[in-house]
Amino acid sequence: MRSPAALLALAAVLGAAACTADDRHTLPDPAGPPVAATLTTTFTRAPGHLTWAWTLRNDEPRDIAVFSGTMAGDDGSGSSADEGAWVVPRDSRTVEVSQRLLGPAPNVGLARYHSQYGTVLATGTEVSGTATVRLPLRLSHPYASAFEPALALPDEPDRVIFCVGVGRAADHQPMSRPSASAAPGLYTAADGTAPAHARKALYLLGQNDRQHLVCARPEEL
Repeated sequence: MRSPAALLALAAVLGAAACTADDRHTLPDPAGPPVAATLTTTFTRAPGHLTWAWTLRNDEPRDIAVFSGTMAGDDGSGSSADEGAWVVPRDSRTVEVSQRLLGPAPNVGLARYHSQYGTVLATGTEVSGTATVRLPLRLSHPYASAFEPALALPDEPDRVIFCVGVGRAADHQPMSRPSASAAPGLYTAADGTAPAHARKALYLLGQNDRQHLVCARPEEL
């Protein structure tokens, strides 16, 4: 995912805490209500990068939100599809590469919260995408500077897992659309390989980004 150039300003900061290896390898639990969705992936390993080509099908009897888009620019520009991905610690051995919503550390307030695009997907339909990350893996998180102890990948990870964040569309209300002059037609159709009846939506990367993660099998590093 691509971050805007503007720096984050902390309005409140966590108290100092002792930093251990386990502290650096944990994130707030993202688990939300289970969502029925099928993720199919093709994994490719190259000398300088890892790539997952993926397709996700909505198996719910209702619309779901798929949080796989780019971060929104100040003018509302952005896409519901992205080839980038967040790279975060899953545990002391595993790196998570994901296209999903991520929030700041608990009990940290920010002067500004980022927003990210996603796709609202109808029952029985699919959306596809690609996620590519460079090797060696480097931490990528929209609020990385807001964590204390500092967020860090495992020192010697031995596996990587790819996930896509989803949620029931009714539980994740989109933000107001940007002005028509800034982003004309942004909500009228999906882009990329999304079907015509899918639609874009803009979501806030806030503190309560509880979603269901649909994950591929772990790959050895």
